[in-house]
Amino acid sequence: MNEYQQEFIANLKKWRKTRGLSQEKLAELCEVATGTIGNIECGIAKPSFDLLVTMANVLGIHPSLLLSDQPLSSDIRSFVTEHTLLQEIYLRLEAHFQNTKDSPQTSSPASGFPDTTAEIKESL
Repeated sequence: MNEYQQEFIANLKKWRKTRGLSQEKLAELCEVATGTIGNIECGIAKPSFDLLVTMANVLGIHPSLLLSDQPLSSDIRSFVTEHTLLQEIYLRLEAHFQNTKDSPQTSSPASGFPDTTAEIKESL
């Protein structure tokens, strides 16, 4: 049994128990034979895609939660948050360097750093 199947089985058991369902009750609600869920949870049988979606619907979860503990949407939210923070950093750096350029100084504390957002992006 591979690690993905083990994770799927662990997630199925976790969600079934969280919902207070026995294997038999989940099988009944999914309209499959009584032993089907037990066979899946023991690694003897593998569900079809349709059954996986049905089990998720009965459990009231997105099907991806049966395959992974972390939903894909959390990765997207994290990416958007990081992207927003990076944009804010670029804007602040650009404003800082613009202010540094405009004010006369004999020695720039920012010497050696890119002067604009475009230069920062190019250096990445």
